[in-house]
Amino acid sequence: MSSTPSTLLPDSDAAAGTLLTVPGSVIREFDPVDVVSDAVAAVNPDVIIPVDPDSGVVIPALTGSIDVPVYQPGRGMLPQTVEAANENVTVVVSPSVDSLPDDPTSLIETEHGYVVTDALSLRIDPHDRQTRLDGLEAYIDTIDSAWIADHSSEKEEASVGLSYLSTGLRASYNRVVSTSDDHHMSIAGIGTSRARLGVGLDDSTQPLTVVSVFPNGAITTETISPDRFGLRGITGVSETRANHLRTEGFETRSAVATASPHKLTTVPSIGNSTAEQIHASATAVTDEMVVSTGDRSLPTGDPVFIDIETDGLAASTAWLIGVLDGSASSGNYLAFRQPGLNTPSAHLEAFMTWLTGSARGRPVVAWNGYGFDFDVIHEQLQKHCPSYLDDWENRYTFDPLYWGRTQGNAEFPGRTNKLEHVATALGWEPKTQGINGRRVAELYVDWRERMTTADNPETVSPPPWDRLEAYCEDDVRGLARIYEALSDADQARTNDASLQSGSDRNRDRDRRSRSSASTSQGSLSDFSS
Repeated sequence: MSSTPSTLLPDSDAAAGTLLTVPGSVIREFDPVDVVSDAVAAVNPDVIIPVDPDSGVVIPALTGSIDVPVYQPGRGMLPQTVEAANENVTVVVSPSVDSLPDDPTSLIETEHGYVVTDALSLRIDPHDRQTRLDGLEAYIDTIDSAWIADHSSEKEEASVGLSYLSTGLRASYNRVVSTSDDHHMSIAGIGTSRARLGVGLDDSTQPLTVVSVFPNGAITTETISPDRFGLRGITGVSETRANHLRTEGFETRSAVATASPHKLTTVPSIGNSTAEQIHASATAVTDEMVVSTGDRSLPTGDPVFIDIETDGLAASTAWLIGVLDGSASSGNYLAFRQPGLNTPSAHLEAFMTWLTGSARGRPVVAWNGYGFDFDVIHEQLQKHCPSYLDDWENRYTFDPLYWGRTQGNAEFPGRTNKLEHVATALGWEPKTQGINGRRVAELYVDWRERMTTADNPETVSPPPWDRLEAYCEDDVRGLARIYEALSDADQARTNDASLQSGSDRNRDRDRRSRSSASTSQGSLSDFSS
């Protein structure tokens, strides 16, 4: 059997079904209702899937408190189903391999079916440095052949589109697997791996996973730490402080946001500065706004917003530099894309020519720029366009995430500090869907590998460059929306400070007037006596 990465993208206008996986370790470590109910409000899943470690504790902990079906593979007698994506997708949660009927259409009447199973896991042999899917052969031998979707052009297509989601595979696993009889199965992980270099499952707290499934078989996954939800998602709130807050009656972030900072100081271990921080963070998420918390000013001048696309986190290339010149809604988007594998400097030179010409002297803004974008651009210029290195090193760069969170100047909304989560919480509506940075990198790497191994590279089909550039455009427009909200919050803080100063001046004038009147009365009294 062989496997290759899946690079399937959803249709640009297709609705998605959403699964939320909840590990039992989250139930053990966190308040389950607090965390899961907040995650449900943020994600709006069609179904919740318990996953290991300790998947069996999830359903008892959530029963009666979560208004979303919770279905666990490997449990029960009959498959449970949920229709999603405007009734174009059916999610089938299978209690066992042999519980599936012979005919998939008896369960699935939609365009595509996703079978959730716990029967497939990953075996890693550290000696041979090989991996294999455990349970695949037994799975294929047990189910009816109608459940194996065949994507090969020579064979008749299956009666319904099918994909398999395994809770025994990590969320980054996504493969189209060839079976021994030349059939093909699309298999994606939505849980945790049961084998890590030959050892047992890690019992530490695992992340929640948001799984988006589309009618054409495309799948995207996103893992989110559980401490981003509920009271633990408030900046400055540890588990101890979360317990103190609950004891004092502050059971949700909304309750914290509607209280005054002074009221929060009545909670044990929360002083004045911590109360201000906690209140600002809870307000930002609850009211979906940026809250100014510091007095450092934003850069002067019209910013240039940028975002880069690379071949992964350990980037060896920045093959696309997306630039927004202007506002989030009406600014001009420029895509500086590498024209070919053998021309690594052309787009860099074009970008720097524009930056040092038309955009001379303006601040360059990137989300997490100090953690990624700015360093990658520096490395690429040093390698391919060293003549522009001084221009880049002397350019003023600004990272709103660093300025806000690390330097303590702002609290952001969103279920995480990722750009897309913050921007959408602020009302930005992206035009692309079913694509994230990891999928973009996978598509580029897949194309690069096919180009470098092909006998005739001209026959290699390119990835959908327009979709990838549109995704990058979404990011820079979302970044501009965040920056505009920062500017509004900074202006509001400045105005509040001015009003406060005016109030102070008025109070001083009133005090002086009262003092003067008191002195005059005393003098007149003395004269009259």
